[in-house]
Amino acid sequence: MRLGAAWARWMAARLRKHGKPEQSLAWYGRIGERRMTEHDRLDYADLLIERDRAAEAIRILGAAIASANRPGALLKRALAYNDIGREREAIRDLDEAIRQEPEAAIYWYTRAISLSNLREYEAAAESMERALERCGEEARASMGYELACICLRLEQVDRAVRLLERVVAQEKFVIPLHRFRYAEALEAAGREAEAIAELRKAVREQSRLRLSQDRGAAFLLERTGYSDAAIRTLMAIADAEYGFRMKESQLLEKAGMMSEALETIEAGLKEYPGEELLLLRQGVLLRQSGREEEAIAKLCELVEANPDSFSSRMELILTYRRLERWDAAVSALNETLKRHPGHSVVRYWLVDVLRDSGQPEAALRMSLALTQEEPGDPLNWKQRAELFIDAEQYGEADEAYTKAISLDGSADYYMRRSFSRYMDRRYEAAMLDVQEAMKLEPALQEDSKTAYALAELYSGMNNHALAEEEYERAIRLESDNPRLYERRAIARMNAGKYAAAIEDCRAGLALVPDHARLIWMLSCLHWELGEYEAALTEARHYARLVPDDEQGMLHLAAIHSNLRQYDEAIRAMDRAIELEPFRARLYLERASLYYHHRFDRLRAAADLSEWLLYSAAERPEDDPLSLLDELDGFDDEMRERVMERYAGDGGSGRYLM
Repeated sequence: MRLGAAWARWMAARLRKHGKPEQSLAWYGRIGERRMTEHDRLDYADLLIERDRAAEAIRILGAAIASANRPGALLKRALAYNDIGREREAIRDLDEAIRQEPEAAIYWYTRAISLSNLREYEAAAESMERALERCGEEARASMGYELACICLRLEQVDRAVRLLERVVAQEKFVIPLHRFRYAEALEAAGREAEAIAELRKAVREQSRLRLSQDRGAAFLLERTGYSDAAIRTLMAIADAEYGFRMKESQLLEKAGMMSEALETIEAGLKEYPGEELLLLRQGVLLRQSGREEEAIAKLCELVEANPDSFSSRMELILTYRRLERWDAAVSALNETLKRHPGHSVVRYWLVDVLRDSGQPEAALRMSLALTQEEPGDPLNWKQRAELFIDAEQYGEADEAYTKAISLDGSADYYMRRSFSRYMDRRYEAAMLDVQEAMKLEPALQEDSKTAYALAELYSGMNNHALAEEEYERAIRLESDNPRLYERRAIARMNAGKYAAAIEDCRAGLALVPDHARLIWMLSCLHWELGEYEAALTEARHYARLVPDDEQGMLHLAAIHSNLRQYDEAIRAMDRAIELEPFRARLYLERASLYYHHRFDRLRAAADLSEWLLYSAAERPEDDPLSLLDELDGFDDEMRERVMERYAGDGGSGRYLM
């Protein structure tokens, strides 16, 4: 027996009201489409849309529109079109609804959503503004929120902030998602402290909602008036953000509040236990907090629980790299390659780790394989070029960077190729690369590193005047860098401008009082100016800072000797020989001191014998005794003594012991 349409209609409405949508749909079916009223069709379509059956809803609504063409039916069909990605058809329906009822905000609002889905944000913003002008107080927060979201996509950050500020001020209608988006806008505006405060409010409110019996559904319905499907969407957004705790941890980390960032993730894990992304974030924050061992334990647990988790493996490897546990990093990378064969990022990292761990040959082999298999990736060629620079193979580095430039002519690649050419003493070619980089990226002209690079190139070309100009420009841009004063001091010294070079050394030392190279240079400059006492003071300072540098001791000995402080000079040479016992020149210098200033011929002869021994080892192609002919300032008797000692020892000594 066929049931009456009235009874079926009543059952369908009753079951929908009691949250039984599938049974309600069955009763709508029993009404029969031919017996449905316009109201039945609209309700039936609503239910179909909520159950993700938009295509059926569009067909039902088509019949309603064909018979009456009312704005309500057009709106519902537009919503169904939006659900299945047919926004152009949705906009046509909404345009017709607006033609009929231009003052109804809902049509402008839905039209704005359609345009936003199409990424036509300017038009979407205009349509949402029309909706906002026409809506009642109860919809103002929701529509203001949507307009602010469109403004953020348009990068109109200040406007978005103003809109969201008004939204969150409407206490009767504000929801945690509004505060979350307001925090994002504040962050984009550079107002991080305010963003953190607002986001914490959102987190607290969302946490309370999640603990309620319906997880906040009734609250959201009261505040927004949205449909059941829209409420579920709002709840899903909050859950996808883990109650906004992920974003809160990121803002806290950015503000340097690492312990608070960890605390919010730990709280999030209580609400969303076992969530992989939260656990991964916890591991990252542990590493960033200097708690690397705890990070490793956490990340290892994640990898064990999900061996195919690429992110967990890569964060674990990054932790090993930070701790310079190269073997563990290489092992983890190889294991990751087994899980993700041929993954280019993993292979790229493996090359980097092999390089960092002091395995350049293995790194080059892996890099060669990468460039052969992925020749179109400029990063592979850049990586290979840097490996060649490490190996001082500057021609090969030039070729690799040339290949990278052919694929991606970035300013960075030109600058790095200029460095390889500079190291290969191809200064003019290097200069052309720097100029090309500045054309591509004009901001480099105001970068101290660019000025420094130009200065080094001019120095290489012995153009000391232009080098000094560029060093001057670099210093203006980065006046707190002692390296720049040091390099300009060298340029001025090479140009014979010793007093100006001394000023640079002092300027650098004002920044770093124990800068060893500047102290060394200052001593040398005083020496060149004949200011031997000042040179001695700086040489002693250098020797205290770098007591194991035999060059420093040799320099100190030379100054003592010039000041006729021969005992001190000999003591400095003793220390130099103690540091470098196989260096021939040191024995010759001490022999000269013994012979010319202490008239100790025996010790002088002994040192000259050592000089001959180590000189012969350095020049095996020469007859050792012929080296004595090169000695200046020693008489023939000294030469004979040295020959006798050398012959008596059979040409042996400490060198062979």
